[in-house]
Order: sequence, then structure tokens, then C-alpha cells
Amino acid sequence: MSLSSSSTLKPLLTRISFGLILPFLIEILVYIIYTGLRTQDFQYSFILVFVFFIVPILFLYLVGPKLIFQGGRVKKNIEQNLKNNFEKVFLKPRNFIVRDKTIPLSDMELKLTKKEKEIIQNKIQKRLIPEILKDAEKQYNQNFVDRSHTTRNERLLTYNESLFLFSFVTSILSLINLILIIILSQRSIIFDFFVLDKLDSIVNVIVFASIFGALLLSSIYLFFISARQLCRIIPRVLPIIYYEPEIEREKRISQIQSIAEFPISNLFVRRTQRELSGSIEEAKRRLLLSRLTETISWYYRDEMAKTNAWKLYKEVLEETQISNETKERIEHHFKFDPLVQLISSNILTSDEEQAIKADIDYVQEKIENWDKIRKEEQTLSFLLIYRTLETIFRKALSDFVTEPQGEDVNFIKLIDILQNNKLITKDEVTMLHEVRFKRNVLFHSPGKTLDIGKSTMEKLLLLINKIIKRINE
Repeated sequence: MSLSSSSTLKPLLTRISFGLILPFLIEILVYIIYTGLRTQDFQYSFILVFVFFIVPILFLYLVGPKLIFQGGRVKKNIEQNLKNNFEKVFLKPRNFIVRDKTIPLSDMELKLTKKEKEIIQNKIQKRLIPEILKDAEKQYNQNFVDRSHTTRNERLLTYNESLFLFSFVTSILSLINLILIIILSQRSIIFDFFVLDKLDSIVNVIVFASIFGALLLSSIYLFFISARQLCRIIPRVLPIIYYEPEIEREKRISQIQSIAEFPISNLFVRRTQRELSGSIEEAKRRLLLSRLTETISWYYRDEMAKTNAWKLYKEVLEETQISNETKERIEHHFKFDPLVQLISSNILTSDEEQAIKADIDYVQEKIENWDKIRKEEQTLSFLLIYRTLETIFRKALSDFVTEPQGEDVNFIKLIDILQNNKLITKDEVTMLHEVRFKRNVLFHSPGKTLDIGKSTMEKLLLLINKIIKRINE
């Protein structure tokens, strides 16, 4: 069996076995125990009755998607979400805030007259939203049968579907059992193939009624809990239009940033970092993999939802009397993608910048105790700050040189380019050439140490901050 077919079969079997078969099997075992305690003869032939439950099990599985989507109020939840957030979803572009920085939206103002807005709102609520819901239910029916477990939300969806079906069936069976207990307290129930004797003891009536009553209340509680979770998860798995609060969207990106930018330098010294670099990268990779998968899946879902809905939305707008320019502006707003704006901005920090930060943190720590550390540590700090300077210079190169440049651009050439673009002063150029000379001595004379003053290191650190600030300006 292929991996894809296996990943589809597993959630299907989970829903059938736990959601449908298990409650019926428990019901049969209850009757076996009940009759056995009364007659001291456990009739395991009752399990044959289970065979007759195969048909209702298959029926429930076939109607499962509709039962969940409508009975679980998923459809109602999506409809209410779209109506409550009508303007935010269909008319206004969304801002995206990360670390108190808002992605700028230029030329995005949309002005509609009160009449135009009322016409569009009426068309959307009476025609577009019902069409979106119909499409969403169709997509869910397909997803219910053919689903892979590539994301955490998909696994959570299968779990809550199973819990919903289990609690639904158990609630019905518990209610039937409770009714039977009430009837059996008055008389026996005679079937062709077995008999349920009257419960003569009031104690037995109370005990069994309490058990099935507790099961009924518990299953009803699980029913509402799982239904609420399904309302939350399904819009995150299916490519359907759904307004997600800004805080949820920001949290998704912040989690990735937090993992990528975790200040590992605060936990270990530089030497330990190098020794554990493989373990650190593997840990980071594992943590990032699941979050990146979820984010990419969310991005794909969002884009697909907009593409599918716009076909319907466009037809609705064609029926209104608004201008073509306004229609184009609405399309631009509706399809606006804040994630693309986020990626194209400079808010996200690259691995290279994280490496620079780690080096600077290490150097700052050594500068504070410069006279107390060994010569070898001073030399290492100097080489790290030199490497940081060269990395920043090369990064700045792309902003000032239009022709492609490679690694063959040496440090002298980098200094010239920065000086020509007025990023460094004449005095700083002199200092950089002295630094370059010392670095070459260390590079070509392994084991050699030089007397590097604390003031020189502080000047280099200050220079790095100045250059970064000048580049951003």
C-alpha cells in the first residue's frame, strides 16, 4: 500500500472504529453483563446482534459529513462569521501586524456610497454567502473521505470528528437505555429472541438509571465540546472564506520567528554553541517543520479560498451598478495578501542575521571582561567581529552595485564601495585597513596572537551599529 493511501485509510478507520463501532459494541456488552448478572448465564451469543448493527454503522458513516457539518453547527458558524465580518472579508484589505510593526497598505482606500454598500451587502448575504456555504459543504464531504495527516489541524480534525460521532451515538443509545430502564421498572419487554425482565428492585432501577443518566450527560457534554472544536478547526483545513482574528494570524508568524530567533547565545558560550551546532540545528529544524507546514497550508488554503470565492463574487458584482474602477478596487482588496507583504518586508530575520547577532553577543561579553580573558579568546573575538563586518559589507553591496558581484570582491574593494557611497568616513577607512592587516597576519600565521586593544574592539562594534543604521536610512 502506498503512503498516500495509508494516510487516507488511517483516519477513515479511526472514525469508523472509535466513532461508530465502539459505542454499539459497548451497548452489546452492557446487555450481556446485564442479563448475565440477572441469570448468572452470560449469553455471548448476543454479540451476533452486533452484526445487525453493521447496516446502521455504514449508514451513519455515509451521512457523517452532513451530520457533522450541519448537526455540529459548522455551517451555521461559518455563515455567522461571514455575516458578522462582512466588510472585513469582502470589502476591506487586512493589515498585518508583527512586533508592533504594521505592514503598510498604499493606495487601498475604497469609497462606496451608502446605496452601493447596501446593494453589495444585500447581494453578498443573500446570494454569495449561501453559494460559499454550499461549496464548503461539498469540499468537506470530499475531505471527510480523502484526507491526509500532513498538518496538526488535520489530525485534530479527525480526532474531533471521531469524538463527535462517538458522543452522538452514545447519547442516543444512553437515552434509549434510560427509557428502557423506566419501562422495565413497570413491566418486562419480550422480544422473539430475548427477554428483558422487569426490574423489581427500586435500588436496581436507581442504579441503572443513574449510570445511563451519567453516560447521557457526559456524552452530551462531549458532543458540544467536539462540535465547538469542529467549528474552529474545519475552516482552518478547508479552502473556504472565513474571517480569522488578527491575533491568530499574527501568532502563527510569531511562533516561527520565536523558534528561528531563539537567543541560544544567552544559554551557551560560543565554544559550546559550536560543539552543539548539529544538535541545535536539528532541534530547530524539528520545531520549525511543523509550524512551517501549518503556515504554508494556511497560505495555500487562504489563496485557494479567495480564488474559488472570487468566481462567485465577480458574478455578484456584475449584477450591481457600480463602476468598473470600483469593481477592480474591490477585487484588489479581496485578493490582497498580507503574508506576501510580510515576506517582502524586512521584518523577518534571516539565519545570517541570527548568526551575526550570536557573534556580536559573544564579542560584547568578551569586551566587558577584556583584561581578564585569555589571548586566545581575544583573538577569537577579533576574528568574529571581522567576519561580522565583512558579512554586513557584502550585504550592503547589493544596495549600491547594480552589476552582479561574487565572493571575489575582497575586503579592500568592499571598503572602497562603502566609502564611495559615504557609508564610512575617512578615519573609519584607516581603522578598517589596520584591522584588515591584523586579520591577514593571524590568518597566514596560525597560532600567532596579536595585542588587540579593548578600545579597538569597542570602535569596531560601534562601527557595525553605525553601518547597519546608515544602510537602513
